[in-house]
Amino acid sequence: MSPATEDRLRSRLREQPLPGEGEAAARSWPVVEAALAERAPAARPRRTVLRLALVAALLCAGLVAALTPAGAEVGDWIGDRFADRGAPSAPAFAGLPAGRSVLALNASGAYAIHADGSWRRLGGFTAAGWSPHGWHVVGADGHRLVAVTPAGTQKWSVARPRRVHHPAWSTGDGFVVAYLEADSLRAVAGDGEPGTDRLLRRHAASVTPAWRPRAAGHVLVYATARGGLEALDADSGLTLWRRSGPRSRELEWSRDGRRLAVLSAHAVALLDARGRMLRTVAVPGPARQLALHPSGRRAAVVVGGAGGTRVLDVPLSGAGRPRRLFQGDVAGLAWSRDGRRLLLAWRDADQWLVLGRDGRVRRALHGVSAELGSAGGFPRVAGWCCPG
Repeated sequence: MSPATEDRLRSRLREQPLPGEGEAAARSWPVVEAALAERAPAARPRRTVLRLALVAALLCAGLVAALTPAGAEVGDWIGDRFADRGAPSAPAFAGLPAGRSVLALNASGAYAIHADGSWRRLGGFTAAGWSPHGWHVVGADGHRLVAVTPAGTQKWSVARPRRVHHPAWSTGDGFVVAYLEADSLRAVAGDGEPGTDRLLRRHAASVTPAWRPRAAGHVLVYATARGGLEALDADSGLTLWRRSGPRSRELEWSRDGRRLAVLSAHAVALLDARGRMLRTVAVPGPARQLALHPSGRRAAVVVGGAGGTRVLDVPLSGAGRPRRLFQGDVAGLAWSRDGRRLLLAWRDADQWLVLGRDGRVRRALHGVSAELGSAGGFPRVAGWCCPG
């Protein structure tokens, strides 16, 4: 720290009152006065007497600092003011694994967050998703569907009479984007070409539709308003299969396109590519969020209940029962592309956590709300680039 910086800090210290300063003085000065009253008058210089009084007061203040909560606050206050301002802490998001980017949403919009700790606000989106290779992001902004780069440059937009929501960019070539307008399922070309926006189905539920990876053509599964599922060819509009069942909350395909995970209120169902049931696993509590492992053989599921919010590891193949991975209020979670890490947003502690396959915390990213500006609130994880 330079001498000039030290002088400025000393000046600020003199100008600002200590927390609890008045209370500490009220307690310490009677002790000092009593001590001085017991002493016989001495022919000492006035300066010496003042020094003794100051020392006694500082000793009393020291006791206050050591023994009271207000004293701890004083210690923190002094530490804050004499801390080295020339060594800023690393950005909160610098703890992300290298080479990967996260899509986050809070009350102020969508953000692309990179592993070097940098980030970019993409727009005032209420929902957003990555393109297949992470080159673009599609977002819903009121009556507009918008495509932007991770640097925030707008590429195209589509305006609709009613509110748009739940966008999803097709896998593979990324030639089509599906989205909902009110309760209608629509699709538009991936380059936003005018005239390509079209209606696919009416009476869709407010669930993000799921594109099947590695399919011949563009196969899309969506949840119907009545509670069932329908798979269709988005190019021709033909129905491929239908299935009745409980109302879906989330849909997600495995990376190879052979398994579809369907989250309902109290279970995870696993279907094959033709819509046939492979397995259903009940979860102990109301299900809220789903993150299917890229293999399709397990899923991380957020459930609520009397015991609080938990993240469960739900096996979808072979034997086994759901086991707890994490306890806490989680707002968004996503697997890494290789399936080795699970990223979850822990609202209670204002942290993002990177968990290993065994559920142990590998990295903790602190103070994520302040990093993006506290006015937007806590950022939830909406996607980890790039999808399989």
